[in-house]
Amino acid sequence: MADLNCALVYHDVVAERDRDTVGFGGNVAGIYKLTPERFEAHLDALAATGLRFGLGEVGTQAMLTFDDGGGSSLWVAAELERRGWRGAFFIITSRIGTPGFLDAAGVRELHARGHEVGSHSHTHPSYMGRLSSTALAEEWNLSRTVLAELLGSPPRSAAVPGGSVSAAVVEQAVRAGYQRLFTSTPGTRAREHTGMRVLGRYTIWANDTPELAAALASGAFVARARRWLGWQIKSAAKRLSPAVYEAMRSVRAGRRASQPQDDSI
Repeated sequence: MADLNCALVYHDVVAERDRDTVGFGGNVAGIYKLTPERFEAHLDALAATGLRFGLGEVGTQAMLTFDDGGGSSLWVAAELERRGWRGAFFIITSRIGTPGFLDAAGVRELHARGHEVGSHSHTHPSYMGRLSSTALAEEWNLSRTVLAELLGSPPRSAAVPGGSVSAAVVEQAVRAGYQRLFTSTPGTRAREHTGMRVLGRYTIWANDTPELAAALASGAFVARARRWLGWQIKSAAKRLSPAVYEAMRSVRAGRRASQPQDDSI
């Protein structure tokens, strides 16, 4: 993975009128969901960068990752395949087969079509970094066991839900046997932890333009710096008061839901 330049993280892709029927419902979840038209424009802009997209194999310059395992995953996979790409899909295993999420057959199909299937924990705790070591071990191990039973072999990768990372989150992922752990911390520098690689990602929001996605993938300094600064501010707010942060996020999400998608970077 020495050539890997960037990993982007998307969530579900769904028409606005159907937004609450795919993946998690509500305005907060909606700020991560792109419309199909917006997503296709993102892929076109990413293709125009000339970057080589893959799963981290030698020569890969960028990765597209998708969190939650929502019901749009197979459609997303087909759009990637049209461009000769494969993505990494991180599954919340307790949600498999529940309304709005992939069922077991869908998870197996992703894997059979050459996409990477990894863990996004078992229950998607909002603040995983605050869990005890015992609870973390259960989240990582149970999820890995479920996926191993579905796919015939355990997944090599996992992604931390909610952006809440701690030393214990990483340590328990190592003990569970994962080889790669993706976070939501903006950045491209991988670090090693007892044989496991920890990699940051740039989150894509519903209102992000195709030009911004391409800029992040290509390494544009201003675009990446803004994402990093926004992450630092958000992380500080979470540490000071998770309750206040969640309340403020709900208010912002409600405002975004009532506004048209913003086409500015």
